[in-house]
Amino acid sequence: MKKLFIILSSLFFLNACNDEEKDVEETVRSSENIEEQPPKSENPPKENDAAQPSNSNSEEEENHNDEASAVEFNRYFKPADSTAYFIGDGNEYASYSEKTKWLSEDYIATIIDNGGAVIMKVYRIEDHQIVLIVDELVETDPDHLVYPELEALRELPALEIFLAGPLKVGTSFDQRWTIVETDFTLVTPYQTFKNVIVLEETGEGFTNKKYFVENYGVVKTVSIMSAELTEEVTVTSTLEEIH
Repeated sequence: MKKLFIILSSLFFLNACNDEEKDVEETVRSSENIEEQPPKSENPPKENDAAQPSNSNSEEEENHNDEASAVEFNRYFKPADSTAYFIGDGNEYASYSEKTKWLSEDYIATIIDNGGAVIMKVYRIEDHQIVLIVDELVETDPDHLVYPELEALRELPALEIFLAGPLKVGTSFDQRWTIVETDFTLVTPYQTFKNVIVLEETGEGFTNKKYFVENYGVVKTVSIMSAELTEEVTVTSTLEEIH
């Protein structure tokens, strides 16, 4: 009996030792895990802070649209029922007359007669730009011309962009034109204009320019054509008078 008690006491002692060793191991592991965890930030980020995208591009685009919307595009046409005369150089058809007819606040027509053909152009003023929607030959006498109805004009798509904002150097539109100057001084037979906006289009063998003035629209155009085997040809049309 005494032997049995000794054996049981030994087993109980061994189990107690094993339990203490397990407790020690678990305590050590826990402390190691605590040391391995990175320290918590005193100011943890708010939810979605790290996932927020940059708004710089959208803000720039919004500012760009705001500047373009601020432009009074109807100020870049000639007065209603006026007739302007342009003197040309470099081509027999560079001289022409241009009659301006306001069909509404947003639709303006011009009739161009260069002695060889009569062309009607109609423009629509939109939020950020002026677009050309009609560009066709006219067979009838310009004095007896019947202009398109506004309802029909509203349904027409844009053929090209005539002018777009913001009106500052570097603005490009229609994959063609770029504003290269905004404070140019231009001398014409009609008068000297200041703060002239200069648009430029360049391509292989040619350069075109348009000169815009507030309350007068286009007052000069320049076309420069060059080729390797021919001399450079420059054609200009400049405002001479208006009434």
